[in-house]
Amino acid sequence: MFLPDQRTTPAEARGHSIAQMKILIINYEFPPLGGGAGRGTYNLARELAAKGHDVDVLTSRAVGYQKNELVEGVHVHRVKSYRKGIHDCGFRGAFSFLLFAIPVFLRLTQKNDYSIIHYFFSLPTGLLRFLPGRHRKVPYIISLRGSDVPNYDEYNKSLQLAHKILMPITRTIWREASRVVALSSDLANSAKVSDSKVSIDIVPNGIESEMFVHDPNIRAEMPKGKNSDRVQLICVARLIERKGVQHLLQAMKQLDDSVYLTIVGEGNYMSALQALANKLELDDKVRFYGYCPREKLVRLYNKSDIFVLPSMAESFGMVFVEAMSCGLPVIGARVGGVPDIIKEGNGILVQPDSVEDVIAAIQKLAADKELRDAMGAANRYKAVAQYAWRSVADSYEIVYRECTGIEEPVTVD
Repeated sequence: MFLPDQRTTPAEARGHSIAQMKILIINYEFPPLGGGAGRGTYNLARELAAKGHDVDVLTSRAVGYQKNELVEGVHVHRVKSYRKGIHDCGFRGAFSFLLFAIPVFLRLTQKNDYSIIHYFFSLPTGLLRFLPGRHRKVPYIISLRGSDVPNYDEYNKSLQLAHKILMPITRTIWREASRVVALSSDLANSAKVSDSKVSIDIVPNGIESEMFVHDPNIRAEMPKGKNSDRVQLICVARLIERKGVQHLLQAMKQLDDSVYLTIVGEGNYMSALQALANKLELDDKVRFYGYCPREKLVRLYNKSDIFVLPSMAESFGMVFVEAMSCGLPVIGARVGGVPDIIKEGNGILVQPDSVEDVIAAIQKLAADKELRDAMGAANRYKAVAQYAWRSVADSYEIVYRECTGIEEPVTVD
């Protein structure tokens, strides 16, 4: 049974001072719902709870999940929403969440003295800021994630129209925030096109480096056969048009049989991609794996030799860091936050929409195992050193303290 007044955090059990800050994080996506933003909310919240903070999360409810639950020291409050699917929210899912979240949000903010409120996505979650109530006096920060930034996804015309209509509201949400944070410098620059007056900090996504590990034994244990002798490519993505998987399929048509591609994920563009693969006669070179639980995804990464995702728009690209943490070289498009992740020595950047660039990058890495191994080793080190969630939580904690004026208390031995 969920008892909100009987709270013990992991840090409290370790002897740290209790509830340094009281934090409310709001995101319409939280595992198992959504992609990088949902996992980001989960990992940030659990790291903050482990540091001794009292953390609430308000999010959407997936089938089979409780309305209120304690998850690794985080008090999760879930409300109904009408999503298209686990990985596909849509306008209806986002704004139905907003509707059902209103009474829970008002109850939480009336009952609790929050130090700060953290909204993931300025739209739709930031709209809760306009409701009357005690929360109006609480400092808040906005995490820009991509789809909430005008001009981020130029391929989604309905989204761009919505941004155009809601632009005055978006600017107000940003300007009244104590701090606005973006995943990458490119996303921050995109936001500044819409509002040059807003100041934006950069805090990247993190990686569960203790989960996504490099294990060469998994690759060695693969049963011998035609496919196992090929260079194994893996693409992990929400299967929507802007992920550019169609260009990867077109590249596979022109590559020889020395490479084999596994596509992991699902989405509203999946049937179109499968139809394209059939048209290109790729049955013997490509397989659609479908949805994969994260604990099994680690094995798929470790069975692979190269990660490739030629997105046409990408705010950050969590899957790149996951693959890097598993010791893979990576191929990505020169868009959004991807160039912040892929540098010379750990992967190859290609032009978006360029099938020829994708072909050349795959051929270069497929032909040179030593290069793949060197890039993979560099990537594992980089993923752990730069993208561990504890470091990301430290960055957000600094932002919270600067916004609230709450200094870090002295810990108790």
